Amino acid sequence: MKLEEVFEQTHKLPTIPKVVQELIDSFSKDDIDIDTIAKKISQDQVITAKVLRLANSAHFGASRQIGSVQEAVVVLGFNTVRTLVVASGITGAFVATPGFDRKLFWKNSLSVATICKWLAKQAKINAEVAFTCGMIHNIGEMLIHIIAPEIAVKIDKFVESGGDRVALEANNIGFDYVMVGEELARRWNFPVEIQLAIRGQNSPLSQEPISKLTAVLFLAKLITVLTTEKTSIEELAEQIPDSVLVETGINKDELFFKLSELSELSSGMDDIIG
Repeated sequence: MKLEEVFEQTHKLPTIPKVVQELIDSFSKDDIDIDTIAKKISQDQVITAKVLRLANSAHFGASRQIGSVQEAVVVLGFNTVRTLVVASGITGAFVATPGFDRKLFWKNSLSVATICKWLAKQAKINAEVAFTCGMIHNIGEMLIHIIAPEIAVKIDKFVESGGDRVALEANNIGFDYVMVGEELARRWNFPVEIQLAIRGQNSPLSQEPISKLTAVLFLAKLITVLTTEKTSIEELAEQIPDSVLVETGINKDELFFKLSELSELSSGMDDIIG
């Protein structure tokens, strides 16, 4: 199968609400009419309900009850609300697929996203863009399950036994989840920096020039795997490659000092998955 054939099957491809697409487009715009966009978000009842649940969760620690999207923008800021809407819209765009644990997939994506955001603040890059990048970094994997479910399930079993997902997908399908994810991000008009980070997520040092966002995504994925395996902070610190960390501009000693914060990062954010 060729990559183009995946995107020719339009009836199988996920679609996102128009307001979510507008918010994705707004990542690269400076002149945003926040009031108009807030009103448009409010017209989507499912997304509004999800955003308000999140806005009022302990994770954000709002000083008062937030009752509308407009209030959420005032209390949390437009960038945070935009991130929540985009994440909610994307997770809601993919239907359940036989043999695929959708909830576990998004839980892993959310973990990577929250660590991306945490690292981005230390790397002094846009934290909301980093969060969004983390949420969609492996979206190609889900799309492969939609397009070629039987092959995808077999690949998953080999991966669980230690197989290389990229190699297995390339050999059995003709392309891998990274290529599919980058193309979907391009078609959904995500910023080029997110497209490039998806492309280089497994080998950030091979990019030219090396992108901080790609390095942050690589580290977030590694940290997610290590924390899932219940690796101690000391062991985790040892397994973070200095060569990638240096590209983020994050101070190694400061990072290791803050690693204890990891367990609290995703607290209260599970409503995005819903």
